[in-house]
Amino acid sequence: MVVLCEKFKYLVEDSRPTLYRALKYWGKKPHNIWRELIYANTNVGDIVFDPFAGSAMTFFESIKIGRKPVVSDINPLTLFLIEVYSKDYNYKKIVNRYQEIEKIVNNQKVYTKNYRTKCSNCGKFVDIYNYRNQKNHPFAFSYKCEHCKSIITDKNIKDEYIVKTNFWKPSKQIDNYSSVCEASLKAFGGCDISNIWSNRNLEILACIFDLIKSSDEDIKNALMFAFLQTLHLTTKMCALRSEKTNRPLSTSWGRPAFMYLSKSMEQNPLIQFKRALFEKNGVIKALESRKSYLPTYTYSTNINDLDKVDGIVCIKDSKQMKNFRADFIITDPPYGSIIQYGELSSLWNIWLENFDDKYKINLDDEIIVKKDCNYFKYMQDMDKVFSNCFDILADNGKMILTFNSNNEKDWECINSIINNSRFDFIMKYCQKNKRSSEANVNIVSDLGNSDYYFVLEKSKIANANKDKELLAI
Repeated sequence: MVVLCEKFKYLVEDSRPTLYRALKYWGKKPHNIWRELIYANTNVGDIVFDPFAGSAMTFFESIKIGRKPVVSDINPLTLFLIEVYSKDYNYKKIVNRYQEIEKIVNNQKVYTKNYRTKCSNCGKFVDIYNYRNQKNHPFAFSYKCEHCKSIITDKNIKDEYIVKTNFWKPSKQIDNYSSVCEASLKAFGGCDISNIWSNRNLEILACIFDLIKSSDEDIKNALMFAFLQTLHLTTKMCALRSEKTNRPLSTSWGRPAFMYLSKSMEQNPLIQFKRALFEKNGVIKALESRKSYLPTYTYSTNINDLDKVDGIVCIKDSKQMKNFRADFIITDPPYGSIIQYGELSSLWNIWLENFDDKYKINLDDEIIVKKDCNYFKYMQDMDKVFSNCFDILADNGKMILTFNSNNEKDWECINSIINNSRFDFIMKYCQKNKRSSEANVNIVSDLGNSDYYFVLEKSKIANANKDKELLAI
C-alpha cells in the first residue's frame, strides 16, 4: 500500500468530464485519482463507503469500475445528482419545454421592462445579458445583438422595474450563518436569503421555477438541474471580470461565503438558464457525458436494498449506515472551519426543497465549525464518524481521507481525531491541486493549496502506529 501511495502522489489530475463540471459544487476531488485509489484497494463487486459524499464522485467512480458504492451526506444535492444521472431523457422534449418557458417568460412585464432594449448599433430589440452594479445600483448593462452580432456595453441605464407576482419565492433567515457578515447582510438589504437576488431577478427566477415544477415528470429533474446552475450566477455576489479578459457577458461566484461586492455583475436569469441547459458545460452535455462515461445504474435510499441495486445513497437516516460491511472507505470530510458547505448550498437547497420535500436539509446535523458549533463539538462528531467507519470496515480494510486547510487549528483537530481513533495510521502524502479552488482564498502556506491524503488501516494489531505526527507543517 505504501508503494501504491508513493505512486499516487505523482498522478496528474485529468480534465473533468462534463457530468462533474455541470454543477458548481465546492470541494470536488480529482476524479481520476479518486478512481485509481478505489481501484487499487478493491475488487470488482466490493462495497465502497463514503460518509461525506458531497458531489457524489465516490458513487460515480465506483460505479464506473464495477464496485458497489454506499454513500451518505446530509446535503440533498448528493441524492439529486445521483437521481438526475440515473435516468435517460428525451432531449427533444427538454428543448421543446425550454422554448415554451422562454416564450412565457419573454412576455412577463418584469422581463420586458428590465431585460429588453434596442441595440445601439442596429436599432433592433435585443435581450440584455447582464447588469453591472455598484452598491446595488446599475451603472451599465451588456448584450450581444443576434441581428448585427455586436457585443455592446451600454451606460444608458434605466431604473429597475419592479412588479410583484404570486409565484413562490424562497425565504430563510441567514443572519446566524458563519458564512455571511453583518456588513454584507446590510448591503444585501436584509437578513433573508431572498435578498441575495435583486427584485427583478427574483421575480423572473420564481416564474421559471414555477414553469419547471409544472413540466412533465420525465424531464422535470433535468430542467431543475439547469435551474440550480442558474441560481448563483444571478445573485448580487458575482464579480465583474477585468476588462483585460474581454469577457463582458460572463461572471462567476466561487467564494466560500455569502459576500456582498460593491461592484458586481448580475446575470439575466432566462439567458443563464438557457446557457445552463445547452452550452458546453450545460445539462444536455452533462447527460450525454454520463451516458458515455458511466454504465446505466440503479440506486436506492434504503441500505436493505444493497443486494438489489448498484448503489445506495442516504441523506436523512444516517443511522441505517451501520447495517452493512464495507471493503474500503474513501472520503473528503469537512475541514473544520474552512468551508460552510451546508450554508453555502442553501441558495440551491431552498429551491430544491420546494421542488420536492424529500430534498430537505437540516443544517443542525452538519459536522462543521461555525457560530453555534465549536471545535470541541466538531471533534466529538468526527470521533463518532470514525468509530462508525471502523465498525463498518472489513478487517484489514483501508480508509483514505483527504484534508485541506490553511488554518492550523483545523490541522490540530484532524491530528487528534485520527490519533484518538482505533485506526492505525499508515502514512500521509501531499498532492498539489491542479486547479484553483475555494481553499486558495487567502493562502498563507502550502497547506491551503494542496490535498493531503491520509491512509488508515483497520489492523488486527490495534494502535500500532498511533502516535505518529500527522500535521504537515
